[in-house]
Amino acid sequence: MNLEDAVLLAIAEGMSNPKYIAKNINVDLEDVRVAIDNLKAEGLIVKKIRGFIFKKEVYELTKRGFERVERIKEELKKVANDFKIAYESGDRARLERLYHEYQHFIPLMIMFGLIDAIWLSILLSDFDIAELDDSGFDDIDSDFDMEF
Repeated sequence: MNLEDAVLLAIAEGMSNPKYIAKNINVDLEDVRVAIDNLKAEGLIVKKIRGFIFKKEVYELTKRGFERVERIKEELKKVANDFKIAYESGDRARLERLYHEYQHFIPLMIMFGLIDAIWLSILLSDFDIAELDDSGFDDIDSDFDMEF
């Protein structure tokens, strides 16, 4: 999985503003714009103009985009399970590797209900991962029920 997949998932979750996406997945705005251009070129998203007076650009998934999102979600379910297994086995190195490999997907995994934000914060605080302070978790609404 790559940044384009994370951006695609963010758009699927309703984030159509590049600045908002960049903030929520903790990446540079220009990288998000490049990912959006690539997703448009692949035919996974389309740009639409919304509003009558105050027009704004939004991005929506195409049928192919929805299909890819479903595949990404299935892969993220496996990643969430890997987090759980690594935690239960006490495999600190694996937890840190998973965190660094999927750090842009973690807020999205929380939004999709694949991992619990409270469980994750406890897990990561045990392992003192410095980047957690900059991960953008403060903006995530976690008022929904999540299971592992």
